[in-house]
Amino acid sequence: MPSLVLLRTPQGEALGEKYSLGSTPLVLGRSPDDCQIVLPQEDVSRKHAQICLTQGVCYIEDLKSRNKTFVNNREIVSRTALKDGDRVKICGFMFCYRDEKAQGVNKPQPKPGDEIAEELIEEEDQPNTTTTVEATLKRLGNKQVLEVQPSDKLRAILAISNVISRTFEIRKLLPQIAEELLTLFRQADRCFLIEYVPETDRLIPTLVKSRLPTTTNERFSSTIVRKCIHSLESYLSEDASSDKNIGFAQSISDFRIRSVMCVPLVSAENKPLGVIQLDSQDRTKRFSKDDLQLLVCVANQAAIAIENARMHSELVIQHKFEEENKAASKVQRGFLPQKLPEIPGYEFFSHYVSARTVGGDYYDFVPLPDGRYAILLGDVSGKGVPAALLMARVSGEAKICILTEPTVAEAITKLNDQLLQTNLEDRYITLAAVILDPDQHQATLVNAGHIPPAVFDPHSPTLTVCVPEEVSGFPVGWVPGFAYESVTIPLEVGQTLILFTDGILDAESANGTRFGEEGVQAVIKRIRNLALFQPKQVGEAIITGVRQHALNHPQFDDIALVCFGRVNEHPTVDIESNNSSVHEIELK
Repeated sequence: MPSLVLLRTPQGEALGEKYSLGSTPLVLGRSPDDCQIVLPQEDVSRKHAQICLTQGVCYIEDLKSRNKTFVNNREIVSRTALKDGDRVKICGFMFCYRDEKAQGVNKPQPKPGDEIAEELIEEEDQPNTTTTVEATLKRLGNKQVLEVQPSDKLRAILAISNVISRTFEIRKLLPQIAEELLTLFRQADRCFLIEYVPETDRLIPTLVKSRLPTTTNERFSSTIVRKCIHSLESYLSEDASSDKNIGFAQSISDFRIRSVMCVPLVSAENKPLGVIQLDSQDRTKRFSKDDLQLLVCVANQAAIAIENARMHSELVIQHKFEEENKAASKVQRGFLPQKLPEIPGYEFFSHYVSARTVGGDYYDFVPLPDGRYAILLGDVSGKGVPAALLMARVSGEAKICILTEPTVAEAITKLNDQLLQTNLEDRYITLAAVILDPDQHQATLVNAGHIPPAVFDPHSPTLTVCVPEEVSGFPVGWVPGFAYESVTIPLEVGQTLILFTDGILDAESANGTRFGEEGVQAVIKRIRNLALFQPKQVGEAIITGVRQHALNHPQFDDIALVCFGRVNEHPTVDIESNNSSVHEIELK
């Protein structure tokens, strides 16, 4: 009957325990509840691999484990048939597959313990002059280190762990690691800490430390390093210059590298961070398998420390970025009006929420010398800090143009010419500009590529666009020399002029449905039925409709809304409900 023989555990024990394989599949893994062969180690997955006997053939299959399953040192990627004598490796556990039928009836049966002796001969007693060892990198805890390392080496590991746990600064950390490694491994002439950049497949020697008085000691064997990086396996060679497993490499020849150890540094997500490489140029100073195992333990600790240092550095940068954004957000609030216009017979409402800490939408109220008011609302292309910087410039120059030009059309034409002289490249601004004349109860509008302003009338079931398409112009900063046109409309009591940016239309629900013009019209229909005719009521209803539509779905774009219109000059004031004009600014 086929069987598995346990040859070795992670602690180096050779037990010889035998597991018979029958028609019922055997699951190997860490969980006592789910597995017939329990492998009690953290590196082993709960259900790691499965072996089943089908029509006289024994198959092994990896059950999507973290650290993979290997047969004869090769990772299995699909169901694999086992042959007599195959070695099955799961993390630090080594099994030998035995099939009595394949061995033949006349072949002497091995005595208990023969498989273990054979394994030790194959791994340790080969009469080769050059020894190469490859092993999958393990993340060993302190308890496991205690079990596998002699006391003097354990003290060295704990000393290194103590050193590298004292700082989160990589510049201070790496020299300390290199210094401790050269102290621990006396036969090493050079120590390399090499960073791996997966995006470009580059190897960067972050730190090189040498005992030798040479000025060209920064070169390393990229052949060996890449072998470790791509396989995530440790490497040891007594004489790399004659090792047929890596072939000829000029750096090995130039520096007369003899014995070499190279161990990958691996993140918690099993991604390569780099390697530690130690080498010697003296034939009499060779690294052993015990040295390699010790370096693997050190590399595990170093990888954790380096990853923690990188995370700390990223957190520091992120914190600094957040603080700068908070400061930028405070500055941006200063560009927005701090109070609403107070004009007898008129009510104003405004709302602003940026998708990020700062945004590219803006609005402004500019009082003119003759009692009129300019209302501006714009949307800078893009998001974040670049859009906010351009918004700051546009808001200042737009105000100057409005105050110095006789008409709103001429003001926007001048603003367009000025911005084009600043080389905005591919950026532009959509803008709606209104001049309100409260004495004449009329509004003069220019629409520069923006969502057309609309009028809410209690007597109309839908919003009415008040700037015809043939009068609307291009976005500001797009077409040189473009002359903008305006249109003048009357404002009756109860009518509200509505300006908003496309963040309202583009607001999405959890299933990706846009709020769109349909959503705005639905809100207007609802408030008309409820007789909510004040500009503040109209604005709040639109914002509430957007929020209910999006719920907790992330905001994609900045939102700016301005509503104003004519009201009764002597309205009845409801003191309890405090129905006064509200100016709302909300920045995320």
